[in-house]
Amino acid sequence: MKQKDDLIYDLIFSESSDFTIDIGQYITDIYKYDEFVDEIKEVLRKSKVSIITNSIDVDSKTVMWKLKVRK
Repeated sequence: MKQKDDLIYDLIFSESSDFTIDIGQYITDIYKYDEFVDEIKEVLRKSKVSIITNSIDVDSKTVMWKLKVRK
């Protein structure tokens, strides 16, 4: 399992604006991905980071979240 704090730091402070996140690497129950996404969105909103595009691809093994942010 990767640390959610590291992901949040990358989303806020990295130079990159396009991200593809394998949510299965951050939570154990991938069917609760919506809670994870909502939590990350709330942190980004508080950090003044805007989500420009956002898509979630769900399959039986993992959940991929693709997003583009503006800082």
